[in-house]
This record gives sequence, C-alpha cells and structure tokens, in this order.
Amino acid sequence: MLLKDEVQLAAIADTNAERVEKYVTKSGAKLYSSGFEMLEKEELDIVDICLPTFLHAEYAIKAMERVKYVIVEKAVCLKEEEAQQMLEAQEKTGALVQVAHVVRFARVNAYRKKLVSSGEYGKVVAGSFSRFSSRPLWMRGFDDIDKTGGMALDLHIHDADFIRHLMGGDPDHVSVQAVRDQNGLIQHIWSTYRFGEALIMTEASWDYPFGMGFTKRFRIKLEKAAVVLSEAGVLTVYPETGGRFVPKLEEALEMDTGMNVSDLRDYLDELKYMLEVIRSGDRNGILSLSEAVASFRLVMKEQEAAKIGE
Repeated sequence: MLLKDEVQLAAIADTNAERVEKYVTKSGAKLYSSGFEMLEKEELDIVDICLPTFLHAEYAIKAMERVKYVIVEKAVCLKEEEAQQMLEAQEKTGALVQVAHVVRFARVNAYRKKLVSSGEYGKVVAGSFSRFSSRPLWMRGFDDIDKTGGMALDLHIHDADFIRHLMGGDPDHVSVQAVRDQNGLIQHIWSTYRFGEALIMTEASWDYPFGMGFTKRFRIKLEKAAVVLSEAGVLTVYPETGGRFVPKLEEALEMDTGMNVSDLRDYLDELKYMLEVIRSGDRNGILSLSEAVASFRLVMKEQEAAKIGE
C-alpha cells in the first residue's frame, strides 16, 4: 500500500525518539537524533526535510551537497537571502529540489486547474478564496515570526501559491490590506491580484476563536460557468447553460497519522508526482524550487505592500 513498493525508508532523524519509534520499528529504518549526522553517515537517494520553516534553508543546502534529490516542506524559507542561497546551491550541486505545496494536489484544486486549463468554460473572469483558522496552538512558536514567518507565510501562502498555479504565473498587480496584533504581526490579510482582465481576491486569518477550527472556501467565475467550494467541502460546477453538477473525485484515504491530518490522498498524489519527476529529471515541474521561491516572493511582496498601505 502507499509507496512501500517504490521507496524504502532508510533513515529518520528526529530529536524525539519516542515520537518516531513506531515508524522506525515498522520500517527498519535507522534512527538519528541529528539530521546532519544522518546526512554524513547514510548513503541516501532522497531526503525529505520536514523541519520548521526557519531551518529549511540550512538543512536543504546541506542535503543538496549530499544527495541528488531533496524534498522540502512549504514555505520554502523565511528570507530572500535564504531563497537565493537555495537556488544557487541547486545550480552548483545539480541536485533536484521539490517543495511540498500539497494544496496543488488537493482533489478539488486539481479538478479546477484541469477545468481552467481545458478552456471548456472559457477563461477566468474573477475569483474569491478564503482560508480561516483558530490560532494554531498545536504549533510550537507559531507566533514567533522568525521561526514560522507568521500567518501570511504559514497559512495564506497556500492560496497564494495555488492561484499562481491556476493562473500560470505571477499577478500583474497586487493590492493588500492587513490587520495586525499589538506586536505588529499580521493576523488577517486581504489581497487582490490582477491577472490581465481577471481579478482574484484572497482573505486569510488564523485569529479566530478556538472552537471554530479550520475552514476554506473558494468561488471562481469563468466565462461560461462558476466553480464553487462550499464551507462543507462540496465542489459544485454551475454551467452558464443552467443546472449544476458535483464532479466525482477520488475518495479520501483515511488513516490514523497521529497528526491533525486524517485524509492522506492529496499527500500520496503529491509524493507519486515527486517520484515521477525524480525518474524523469524534470526541473520545471509544478513543485520545482523556482516555483516555490516565486510563491514565497509573492507573499513577501504582499507583506511589504501591507506596510505601505498603512
């Protein structure tokens, strides 16, 4: 099941041995308390970096020096100089780096990307995306902008990245407004992107009451249809000719992960795609380092625009 016939888990590095004990036992992987030690001692093909964002650049660059294929969690990094260092390291070492922007592989998102790319209902005219969460108290140091990048780089970047993917690149113009807390950190952001004649608005916040949990919605108006994701997670297409239909998507792959993720389908599809890229050597895939850096730079630009807007 999953990828066990294609990939062998050879080693795990984690400072909390108890947390990963069951994975070590099940896979037979070697356990290290230091990622750097693991990289020095193991002969690996692929390294998957699942560390907090402020550690991504340091470990990714070290991994590029040791292995051919590197996977990094999103956001790719926290600072422009780190992004540049990672791009330079990839060029110097020849490593192939992919960044895990899994929202591109969510079934509802993969469907609407396919629909827009097909041109069946014409071009995008307008859109609205929202992503709201209670404060992520489960994430240690979530309010330390030097470790997480804050709400915009941790939460809002999901929609910013997917919109770039959906529209085929960066917006022509961005306008931003934000609400900050007493420490000056962005807690709520509104961004409007202009792509030619199309206009897309996004809204994101993690400053909602704890009981609210997490919600996401979107609405896309095409020339000949509308595509809507409700708060209940139902995707519906409304053709201009009348009526509506709910596309049939792959069923959820539910497993007990011990984390706040129960449906693994999107992650499995993402990993399968990454393996295809590794086999083909394609450096221009949808999860390429350059794509992730472009999404990172868009969000950084938004945060700067929010300062100017004030």
